[in-house]
Amino acid sequence: MQPTNSHEQYREVQVNTADRGKLLMMLFDGCLNFLTLTKEGFEQNDAQKSSKYMGKSQAIIAELMNTLDFKQSEELARNLAGLYEFMLFYLTEANFEKDPVKVEKVIELLGNIASGYREVIEGGKLSSSDTPLTGQGTDGRHIVDTNL
Repeated sequence: MQPTNSHEQYREVQVNTADRGKLLMMLFDGCLNFLTLTKEGFEQNDAQKSSKYMGKSQAIIAELMNTLDFKQSEELARNLAGLYEFMLFYLTEANFEKDPVKVEKVIELLGNIASGYREVIEGGKLSSSDTPLTGQGTDGRHIVDTNL
């Protein structure tokens, strides 16, 4: 996909040049933003908004789960996979029930995971090659959609 304006071009360059740790944080930040917009959609009874951002949130969480590196740290990857699976299940329930409280619980949980990674990445304790992220999605493309 070709970027059509300078903002999209900037974002594409940012994604294409980010190390794995930075890319992981971009995924977390994007997902937390989409979850907040999903929650707002439920609170505003805006089905189109909540549906659009719920789908984006679930796609990012699924991609986070699909890119875990079980060879690097099997126990950590298994625990994170379980948490991501729970989040996807809980978001499905939230979507069915149109429940912003359940979305908020996922925001809190994902925010805690993101904070832990942020501390490790920004503290320099995790090199870009040590992240549980492969750098590519399951389809071989970049994980982050530059049109988010």
